[in-house]
Amino acid sequence: MIKRALLAVALLAGSAGVASAEIVFVGTIKITAQTAQCGRQRVNDNAVSVFHPAAVGGNQNFAGLSWVWQHYSKGHALGGRNFDATFRTVTTGGTGWGDAYIVGATRQAQIRIMTSVPAVGAITATTPAVQMTGQIRRFDDDPGGLACVFTFIANYVKDSNQ
Repeated sequence: MIKRALLAVALLAGSAGVASAEIVFVGTIKITAQTAQCGRQRVNDNAVSVFHPAAVGGNQNFAGLSWVWQHYSKGHALGGRNFDATFRTVTTGGTGWGDAYIVGATRQAQIRIMTSVPAVGAITATTPAVQMTGQIRRFDDDPGGLACVFTFIANYVKDSNQ
């Protein structure tokens, strides 16, 4: 599972490459609710997840969040900043049924973090764990588009292998 999670970090980094000594958190993420506009039922969907905060320690300046299932993964990257309470369009990609890919601009997801302990902006190189709740629009290219909103909860511990 960790290998799949680390693959997701590489996917999130895209063409920029992953620098050594990146501070990442590994854990689980669960869909807890969804709006009626969603075309696919995903409530209670669980996955391994990797969270990459932007510009913490020696991290590259992008925030990343992934879902890693048994046979495929989805990654989301927000360049130049951390996630916050505003829905922000993220570069969305994946792997699992062919070459790694990034979806077109009209199919990108949007993510916001509603609560985080510690606050996303307060994460440091010594932070041992992160818990957050957030929302994602157009998750997994749902046919409901941006009107489809999934709520999630995630729990992470610092990846000591980085």
